[in-house]
Amino acid sequence: SYVLWIQPIDSHTSGTTIGIARKTTASPKKLVKLKKIRKPNRKNSEAPRIDLRSKDLTELDLTDYAGELSRAIFDSETQWPEKLPIGFDPKKCLELGKNPGLGVRALHKKGITGKGISIGIIDQTLLTSHEQYAKRLKHYEEIHVLSKKPEMHGTAVSSLALGKDIGVAPASNLYFIASALSDNNLKMLMGKDNNDPKVYNYAYYAQAIDRFLVLNESLPEKEKIRVISISRSFEKNHEGYQTVQKSIDKAKARGIFVITANLKRDYNVGLSGLGRDQMADPDDPDSYTLGDWIKTHPEEFKDDLFVPMDRRTYAASSGVDQYEQDASGGLSWAVPYLAGLYALACQADPSITPEKFLDLAMKTSYSRTIENMGKPFTIKSIVNPERLINTLQAN
Repeated sequence: SYVLWIQPIDSHTSGTTIGIARKTTASPKKLVKLKKIRKPNRKNSEAPRIDLRSKDLTELDLTDYAGELSRAIFDSETQWPEKLPIGFDPKKCLELGKNPGLGVRALHKKGITGKGISIGIIDQTLLTSHEQYAKRLKHYEEIHVLSKKPEMHGTAVSSLALGKDIGVAPASNLYFIASALSDNNLKMLMGKDNNDPKVYNYAYYAQAIDRFLVLNESLPEKEKIRVISISRSFEKNHEGYQTVQKSIDKAKARGIFVITANLKRDYNVGLSGLGRDQMADPDDPDSYTLGDWIKTHPEEFKDDLFVPMDRRTYAASSGVDQYEQDASGGLSWAVPYLAGLYALACQADPSITPEKFLDLAMKTSYSRTIENMGKPFTIKSIVNPERLINTLQAN
């Protein structure tokens, strides 16, 4: 037997000083040659994937593997064979996934980029030097993080919110606080598989929210953080729930939009995600269907606001110019999309409030009837970024 213990890392700037408390370096992956690829295992997940990140596939014949590749996670370092399914172009697929979709880039061309708007993100250890956001990373610090090395999740969500080529708000400023959802790694490892509520402690996320509020007091009015993106749900039976909810309510009272996976609980509007075929045009509304994990029980989400979620390409923590794409996103990818869209709305109308934004997002949305599991299903509210921003500007 052994005890796993990694001392939590805390790094802060002095007082309310804005800056980078600790610079992180990339965590490169080692290239691994595969002799075969396995089939997705649906016993373990509603949205099973095949991990092909940094894999050498050059000796394989994947001509008849269209189904498997539609479930793949891959990255810039994946080495592909000559024999691929008809219509599958991994390079083009990666580029398509960089597009936020649904006309967002058309707004960028009109100058609606989120310029001057500040977004706060709380997540795992960040790769501070990634090319997608490094020049606009205004603040980075750490409150009880459990990894010294940058992790996938924080780097990904930052790029999806405001990456220069990937993000919904490619000119917004980034304020990032890395934090953990558990006291230590041993506690996390021992209880996570059993879904033990004692694994989690939301107190550190509460501290991060409170820290943003303190920093905001020192920022000029035009540079204040308008939205905090947290790709996480908070469960009532977990330690620290009341504490983090109190911090969320405090931020809301100060006019900050706090977007979590519990959007329905906090703002009475649910948030869900869309799926897309890997080679389909992200700007074409007809390209979208239900997100992978929603397909088996869509009625639970029928009244939600839907945004692009699956098949997004995001910044990877393995290198400053590295990227990954995942077949299935989860709400972790929907939350930063909405945060970025709110930044665009703040630029278009500085007086916008979270409540007005969500109301308008629902009113300007469009519906689409699709076939799901052999039956018709109507997605009632798919976000329409152009109509939303145009309506704001007209008013």
